[in-house]
Amino acid sequence: MRNIAWRRSATPMKLILSRKGFDSAHGGCPSPIMNGQLCSLPIPDKESARPYGKISSFDGSPIARIVEDLTGGRVRRGDGAHLDPDLRRDAIARVPGWRPIFGQAGAAQSHLARHGIGPGDLFLFFGCFRRAESVAGTLRFVRSAPKVHVIFGWLQVGSVARATEGLAAQIPWAHGHPHLAAPDRYKNNTLYFASDRLSCVGSDASGAGTFERLVPELILTQTDPYIGCSKWRLPRWFDPAGRSPLSYHGKPMRWTTCATSTRLRSAYPGQEFVLDCGEYPEARAWLRSIFRAANC
Repeated sequence: MRNIAWRRSATPMKLILSRKGFDSAHGGCPSPIMNGQLCSLPIPDKESARPYGKISSFDGSPIARIVEDLTGGRVRRGDGAHLDPDLRRDAIARVPGWRPIFGQAGAAQSHLARHGIGPGDLFLFFGCFRRAESVAGTLRFVRSAPKVHVIFGWLQVGSVARATEGLAAQIPWAHGHPHLAAPDRYKNNTLYFASDRLSCVGSDASGAGTFERLVPELILTQTDPYIGCSKWRLPRWFDPAGRSPLSYHGKPMRWTTCATSTRLRSAYPGQEFVLDCGEYPEARAWLRSIFRAANC
């Protein structure tokens, strides 16, 4: 992102903190932070026809090699990868017309539907990350580095559609996307297509993309002191205080108000956490601060 122009936006929106990528349950390890850069690894998918070996390199290192090294060979370059959310144009070979896309299904999609997620709403994708380094030609995690939840990408919803064979025929540029390759594989199979611009927070940035470098504003986990990956430090205004809470976080015991922040024991398992920004007007300034910091 460069040369972002900001403007006021008063349109109601919902923010979705969406957990994606490698972790202990999917892939068996965190995604790596390498030389300060975030590399979110798509989870393994036995049904996918797209192997890790076909996904583009990251900062000079093949994704397949990163996956094999960090999993100790449990996940191989020929294994199928669930490339979703699909946010990077250069991740694989593209055909004209491609745009960022995210698929959801099952109970997680039912949750999004109950909250009415649609055009103008914003997904912030986060995952479990850990610093990694190359030792004797092999990538490994830094032993002293903790696991942290980090925001690695975003997608403002431009449109929503049910995934069907008919839709797959209409958008050949999405051929191979895991939620379109076999639409009947998933219950409530739904696709979220990115908007052109990040208008929901008054920005002219792209409607979807990834944050390349780690900055403090992208870290959700409380790091000082560190008391576990799922213990988050958020702005104080996140505390519900009688408002509708971040979904799946309605129990008061999850929230601890601190002097200048709020500590949250985030829910696990869980994929889609929804916040109604109409009840939290402070959210837009917080989001703008994230994009400003990541653009430095």
